[in-house]
Amino acid sequence: MRGLTAVLLCLMLASCGAQQAPPQAPASSSPSSDTSTPDLPAPLPPSSTPITPTPTPSRALEPGMTVRGTVSGGVESGCLILDTGTAQYLLLGADPAIAVAGAEIEVTGRAQPDQMTTCQQGTPFAVTKTQRVGS
Repeated sequence: MRGLTAVLLCLMLASCGAQQAPPQAPASSSPSSDTSTPDLPAPLPPSSTPITPTPTPSRALEPGMTVRGTVSGGVESGCLILDTGTAQYLLLGADPAIAVAGAEIEVTGRAQPDQMTTCQQGTPFAVTKTQRVGS
């Protein structure tokens, strides 16, 4: 009896699966011999000359610029801001003996507007030279 029950159960399960038709792909307007892979563009031939990207003009790409202003403490502890009157720069690597709050200084370096910092204020400016203005 057990064997008959197993056979009947297998037949019922097989008939359930046979009633569901597999999903059909939508008919296309043009006949194709292979629908399993998408059409890919032909590879480009190798080039004998290397491709060099054209740099985007930016103040950050200049070899160095000099800005002058007054130093102040930033909104975050340990951050120094140089206020030029028209812009604010976050001083990165300025001489700590010269770049103190209230001092008027001149710094040379490079603006790095894409650099992430925790200071949340001013355009990051990597300083290569720091000097006092007047005395």
